[in-house]
Parts: sequence; C-alpha cells; structure tokens
Amino acid sequence: MRRRTMLGAAGLVATVPGVVATAGQAAAAERGDRRGRRAIDAAVIAEVAPEGYQVTGLAIEYDGIVHPGRDELDPDAFEVTATLSRPGAEPRTGPRTVVAAYPNDAAEFTDRPRPGRWVVLELDAADALAASAYNDGFTRYYDLSGAYRVRQGGGTPLTNSGVRNRLVDDYAAATFEATSGATVPYRFFTPTPTPATRPGRRYPLVVSLHGHGESGNDNFSQLAGNQISVAFADPARQRRHPAFVLSPQAPQGAPGTGGWWRSDVRAGVLELVRTTLAGNRAIDPRRVYLTGLSMGSYGSWALLPEHHDLFAAAVLVCGAGDEAAAVGSLGEFPIWALHSEDDAVVPYDVPGSDYRIFRALEAAGRPTTWSEWAGNAPAREQKAYADDARRRAAATGSRHVFTTFPPGTTPLFSHASWIPTYTNDAVIDWLLNQ
Repeated sequence: MRRRTMLGAAGLVATVPGVVATAGQAAAAERGDRRGRRAIDAAVIAEVAPEGYQVTGLAIEYDGIVHPGRDELDPDAFEVTATLSRPGAEPRTGPRTVVAAYPNDAAEFTDRPRPGRWVVLELDAADALAASAYNDGFTRYYDLSGAYRVRQGGGTPLTNSGVRNRLVDDYAAATFEATSGATVPYRFFTPTPTPATRPGRRYPLVVSLHGHGESGNDNFSQLAGNQISVAFADPARQRRHPAFVLSPQAPQGAPGTGGWWRSDVRAGVLELVRTTLAGNRAIDPRRVYLTGLSMGSYGSWALLPEHHDLFAAAVLVCGAGDEAAAVGSLGEFPIWALHSEDDAVVPYDVPGSDYRIFRALEAAGRPTTWSEWAGNAPAREQKAYADDARRRAAATGSRHVFTTFPPGTTPLFSHASWIPTYTNDAVIDWLLNQ
C-alpha cells in the first residue's frame, strides 16, 4: 500500500449525490461555499499484483477542490461494495476494506496528498473480492465498469463509471501483421523522462512471452495476467533501469500446438522485434532481452538456438525445450532459468525441461551456477540468495544460472514460479546488466 497515515476523522465536507448532508454541509452548499462539494463520479484503480490482476483502490471525483489537512478524511466514513459478474455463474458481492483516504489532483495513489478534485481510497489487497480475474483454462477478467459502489456516510451510493489500470494504461496498443501470416497483437511501453533518462541515449528493450493462460486477442491479458511485463515498467525498476518493453500476445490454441508453439507466430514475434528496433533509434540493439514463462519459456527455448544473436540474455521460467539444440548453440548465451521442483503443470525433471537442459549444458563443459531458495521467503531474503548466485556466477565465469524453488514454497500454486521471479530485484538486475 502506498499510504497508511490517516488524515483525521472529522469526515469530508462533501456529499455523494443524493446523500442527506448535515445541517452545516447543507447550509454551505446553499451559500455556494467552496466546501459544499459533491461527488460526481468514481473510477476503480486496478493493478497487476504478484498474484495477478486486482482492484486496490477507488478514486472519487468531486465538483470542487479537496484540500489535504483542511478537509480531514476518515476512511471509516466510506463504504465500498464490489459486485463481480461472470458468464454462467452467480455474481459475487461483498464489501471492500478502505485502509486510507486522501485527496489528490489525479485518480492515482500517492504518498504526498495534493489539493485536487479526487479523493483516493486505498483498498485492502487481502479482501476476498480484491482479485479481479478468474481462470477457465484461460485467464479471464471481470468487467469492472459499474462493478463498484461507494457510499459516504449513510447516503445513496455512487457507482464507478471508469477503470484506471496502473502501468497497463501506460502501454501503447497495436497489432502487427507479419509476413508469416500471423496477426500479433502487442503492447509497447516507452520509458518516461526521468533523471535517469537523457536525450540521445539508447536504452534496452525487454521482450516478454506470456504463458498459455494469457493467450487470445484482447491485447490485455499478456500484461494483466501476471507481472512478466509490468515488472519492467514499474517506476522503481525504471529509475534503476530505464527500458522499453514489448509484449506480444499469442493466439489461443491447444497446449503443445498453439500459441508460441506455432512457428508462424514465433516468426511474427521475431519480425515484430526487428521492426521495433528499426523504427526506434532510442533502443540499444545490443541490449535486447527475452523473458518467457511456461508456454512463453517453451517459445523462448524454441527461438533462441537459431536467433540468439538478436538477444543479449534471457530469464526463462518453468519451461522446456530441445536439449540438443540448446547445448549446440547456447553455451555462451546468458540464461537464468527458475523452476519449482514440484511443478504440477510443467514437470521439473523430465527430458527437455529447463533443469535437464542446464544439466546437459554443464555436462558439455559449460559452467553452470546452481541455486535454491524458498519462493515464499521474505523478499529481502530471496534477493540475498539471488545476489549470492550472481556473485558466484561472476566469479566462475558462468553464463548460466539455475534456481530451484523447493516443494511447497511457490506462492499461489506449484506452477507459479513467475511470482518469486519477477518480484526479485536481483534477477531483474542480472538480466539488464548483461
């Protein structure tokens, strides 16, 4: 959460439409006093948390300026209810917990409240209705337009009309028609100017290949399903490593034959990457990185043997590929792979698994750094383990790092190795420093 300090408990001198105001508020409104503001709209604030797509806030728009300090806000004065609907199921309805309330000049979280027309409510991510996606073989999303109602005091509730997707909305959306015949929807993130960016300098490009569950043509799920892409667009990461992010979406298909397993779709991705490089001189062509999870890791292992010269390094999660092709061509190519030992979807120790590929690389005389830590350990502890792996790899000249998450330690479920991967600053730093 961005802010935990409460701004008082006197209650905001503003009313939701239809709410019966106090006598003082009504008098102020009749006088045209600037403190007689009314709420006129609301927008849900959603983001991609490590566990997936969640609603973590609600922004209420007023018809006048709300001031921090002068207009004290009590989180307990706001009652928020969510109703999540999906085809073929009864709607899920229940309360959301408001943990902070403050004014801002935009419908976004901040640690420094400012005068503005918005009151931002931070919601507890542990609430039962925080998660706003579900899975029916593919990752699906509840329609959040009109799904939230907020009541201030005891008045008439106001329903949200909009949705703000943190980071996701910062990506441009487009579709690429490849010469292979594949149609590739994609999202593209451009670094915003910061003290870390300078005109005339070139910055890396991260290419992310999503998993099977995020396949489709909505040009949204490859960003919202998990943090494989937004981890690199995160402002804190951008301050350390300004980077462009390219996230194509694969079409739906059967595991093993559809998605990134299709050669025409992989050819479309390669053409899209090359077209992006040719059209953007701010990208450093020597620093193009590849990351893939599950099906995206399969796709990455299929791309790299013949096209590793396009990329500088890769982070691959819970996947598999061709052992002989990897040993024959990727002996000097930097790869960090991570996989849960008890993965129930993509087995850890079977022919072609990334674990077996790394064993084969080591057997062929390629130095390999092995590491292991609990995927549910505290973030600082996991980073320390990853930093140790980086130091050992550097000391031995190893270009290959493999991390095992022991049984029962992967958050959410055994296949979700991407959760402890993309939340680990040391793994991200390793990739972007190659």
